[in-house]
Amino acid sequence: MQKIIAIVVTYNRKELLIECLNAIKKQTYPVSRIVVVDNASNDGTDKLFSNNNMFDQDLFDYQRLPQNIGGAGGFHEGFKYASQLDVDWLWIMDDDTIPRDDSLEKLIDDAGVLGTDNVSFLASSVFGPENEAMNVPVISGHHSISGYPDWYFDLGKGLVKIESATFVSLLINNQAIKKIGLPVKDYFIWGDDTEYTLRLTHYFGPAFLSGKSKVLHKRANVKKLIIEEETNINRVPLYYYLVRNILITRTEYFGRKEGIKGIILWGGFSVTLLFRPKVKYRVKKFLTVQKGILDFIFRQYDYKRFSNRMTH
Repeated sequence: MQKIIAIVVTYNRKELLIECLNAIKKQTYPVSRIVVVDNASNDGTDKLFSNNNMFDQDLFDYQRLPQNIGGAGGFHEGFKYASQLDVDWLWIMDDDTIPRDDSLEKLIDDAGVLGTDNVSFLASSVFGPENEAMNVPVISGHHSISGYPDWYFDLGKGLVKIESATFVSLLINNQAIKKIGLPVKDYFIWGDDTEYTLRLTHYFGPAFLSGKSKVLHKRANVKKLIIEEETNINRVPLYYYLVRNILITRTEYFGRKEGIKGIILWGGFSVTLLFRPKVKYRVKKFLTVQKGILDFIFRQYDYKRFSNRMTH
């Protein structure tokens, strides 16, 4: 039987976390351990794991961080801790992911169907509260010897070859983690999963979307991240990370020309924000995008550590 450790990163969403953890506990394919990485929540999350409380059980390993280092930092710490244990796969998700009872079993079954040790990860199919599509992975651009894409080769098995995905129910090969390192914690939020899964498929082996393994994603906003439609002024500054991280990843994995193209596209888009009708906080959004672009261009991030990410 494969040894699976689940990793859940959480921050101030106690009720969702409870639902997520109970769903993991009910899996038809049991996990060996559930590692909860808490980004310094102040909503009483820690009490769930204290003496004689809801999750005060040997199955749970509660790791409380001294400060909020974002989703990227949380997954970095979770991977760093769990990958050193006796484990075959890490099953990862945020606290707003609610797996079906057989979500993990289906992923394990699909790993067996593929019958190879070089699979880097498998992703569940993700749906929103109204059964809408969410967190859809990017299909693999790999080509067969004929020159045509080969993403559909395992379609008859309910599997699609993918290139990148989000951290919403991914089953990651621990051997892959040992080879390619940990998620980049300096990304803080948004884009860390894209960079990491691209690293997996580029430097370890293929990845697949499972049509049989399904999970519910209870994200408050089910739409894609679109800065012009953002109505919460407190979230606008977070789009800095989205812009900067996309540009870093785009340049690293698709070349300098793609990075320059990204700068031009984001730069032009930021100007349109100033003139589009019905855009709230237009100046703040313009400045946020501009800061993301400039910090990328002038490497106002830990560029050295990013360059060494295969070993960190």
